[in-house]
Amino acid sequence: MNQYTHPLYVSPAKDKNRKKYGEGDGNFCICCYLPMKSGETKMVHMNEDWLIVSNDITDENCEVLTGAKSQGCFNIGDSCAKKHPQKFIISY
Repeated sequence: MNQYTHPLYVSPAKDKNRKKYGEGDGNFCICCYLPMKSGETKMVHMNEDWLIVSNDITDENCEVLTGAKSQGCFNIGDSCAKKHPQKFIISY
């Protein structure tokens, strides 16, 4: 890890929720696999080392600055977003 990356919080209920809800259309929180609620508008940008990357990282400079290619962005629920530093949460 470096100043541009942070570990992704993984809820202890993630596996249970994945079994209950399945992967469906992908509209679930990457941390806990609960379905996203109406009005939840946050994401995290992940690299291939499965670390979240800082908001100032782009797909183009991700590998140079973090040591791994970008995987793109994933939904994160509001309660799970609170478990990460704000500079790693994308609000849209």
